Amino acid sequence: MTPWYSLLHLMVDGVCAFTMFGRFLTPQNQAMDFLLYNFCAFALQMPFGVLLDCSVCKSKSAVSCFVAVLGVLCTLLGTITHPIVLGIGNALFHIGSGVGTIYEDHARHWNGKGLGIFVAPGALGLYIGTLAAKNEIAAYQLWTVCILMLVCCAAACKQVQHNQHDSITSVARPNRQICVRSLPLCCLLVVLLRSYLGMAVTFSWKTSVLGGLTAVLAVVLGKAAGGILAARHGILRVSMASLLMAAIAYLGAPMMPFGIAALFLFNMTMPITLYLMVCQFPSMPGFCFGFLTFGLFLGFLPAFFGRFAISDGRVTGCVGSILSLLILYAGIHPKPR
Repeated sequence: MTPWYSLLHLMVDGVCAFTMFGRFLTPQNQAMDFLLYNFCAFALQMPFGVLLDCSVCKSKSAVSCFVAVLGVLCTLLGTITHPIVLGIGNALFHIGSGVGTIYEDHARHWNGKGLGIFVAPGALGLYIGTLAAKNEIAAYQLWTVCILMLVCCAAACKQVQHNQHDSITSVARPNRQICVRSLPLCCLLVVLLRSYLGMAVTFSWKTSVLGGLTAVLAVVLGKAAGGILAARHGILRVSMASLLMAAIAYLGAPMMPFGIAALFLFNMTMPITLYLMVCQFPSMPGFCFGFLTFGLFLGFLPAFFGRFAISDGRVTGCVGSILSLLILYAGIHPKPR
């Protein structure tokens, strides 16, 4: 399931970006439509996730697949209707496919590897869709992607029938010293910081097509690597090492090699925060996924209202990395009473 969901993640985010920047975001209604879309796409995932967790259906993986397919269909409808419909489709797809990936990750004992693979392609889809819209790529090519999305949905549904993973209630916690009370807040703050820095920190080398694509690939590969390395070497070790090195790399980020390294390292904690939440609340994967995407929405708001970083990107990125390190350490490894 995870490969199909990951491919769909790429295409759904690409279609949403293409539609928003190529059709809906006109000078007359750009601000409001952009805010409405982001609210529906990110903030609504938490209530949708809670509803998914409350499902009484015996096959949780089948329900999550149904929600993901429903999200794809709503996304397709949204391309010709309104940003709210588009955002709701995006939210439904993410929560359905995200929860489905969590089930499979547990069933196959991947220890978070699948989560990194799933979340990674979204950034690439957003970049390609935005670039296509700004370069006025023909709209009919959008429908080619939509047809591919439907084919992937059919393949995902077929695979669910053969391989259903229905329970994650026995997920083992990766660290016995994790503090249940503080962990949700710590993970939320780390996600919020990541979202804010992703909007606020820019460098001159990212303005070119090559620089922008390289930066996005660094983000994508960083998210995938975070899940893989944490499963192999431990959550605490990988989180602390990646954020510490990211802080150092951000100091030289105006130079492209250091900037690429900073983006790669800083984004490694994305699947880690999700895996930590799921390990602490194994019976509520939908809530866990939606809770953290709400953090993405909160991090988007300062940029939307024009509250960008006052200092340059080097200082902001370095400080943000150190803060993320301290916050995540507080949640993973609290001081003994």
